[in-house]
Amino acid sequence: MNSKDSTLWILIALLVAIALLSGGGMMGFGMGFGVIIMVLFWGAIIWLVISLVNAGTKKSEETPESALTILKKRYAKGEITREQYLEMEKELMR
Repeated sequence: MNSKDSTLWILIALLVAIALLSGGGMMGFGMGFGVIIMVLFWGAIIWLVISLVNAGTKKSEETPESALTILKKRYAKGEITREQYLEMEKELMR
């Protein structure tokens, strides 16, 4: 859970506590319970929206490998010889 999620849940907990402490008597408890349900509902909706937005942005943050990194991996795997590696590296550095 990241800091945004934990901040959201702390805010929801505070609202629930305020709703419970503000009501007096049977009517206050009933209204407090309704507020709790409403806060939990909207908290779930907000959490869902934040999760969907974060999931969409994580995919776009992935950067493709550079050509030099791919070349180094191919050389490390033994797919190309040292001479081929040096020649291709020189070409990429231009």
